[in-house]
Amino acid sequence: MRNGSVRKPRAVLACLAGALIVAALAAPVSASADPKATVSVTVILAKKGPPHLHPALQPMWDTLRQTFGEKFASYDVHDQVSRKVDPGTPVDVMLPNGVKFSAIYAGITPDKGLLRVNIDMGDFQTKVRIHDGGVFFQAGQKHDGGTLVVAVRAALDKN
Repeated sequence: MRNGSVRKPRAVLACLAGALIVAALAAPVSASADPKATVSVTVILAKKGPPHLHPALQPMWDTLRQTFGEKFASYDVHDQVSRKVDPGTPVDVMLPNGVKFSAIYAGITPDKGLLRVNIDMGDFQTKVRIHDGGVFFQAGQKHDGGTLVVAVRAALDKN
């Protein structure tokens, strides 16, 4: 009897250890396996008025021109936020019209290595995939005689 009572706790411990290993292997890989990224959000007020380009927008001038063509002549920066984030962490900025804009880095796609960024702006939500260091624009809300254009850039952290 004594031998049987010693084996039972060992058998129970072995079963529990096995169950924990199986559960750990079956668990989905956490988003933290993806590297950090730097997400930059730039709020731009674009107008038809006299030509103007804020100096901070010079690096994205070609992309702005390709995207919006002759629709706007004046581009001024209202706000700019840049942070190094883990997947799932939002970069928030309050738009001048009182709407909260969030760009949430959601990791990288396994097939092409694109950065996934989720956008949350009031009732509007979308998912975007961009190349490392790429930029995309979310535009359309009217403000102060112009249109709010939000530029979102995401780049993998190289450190």
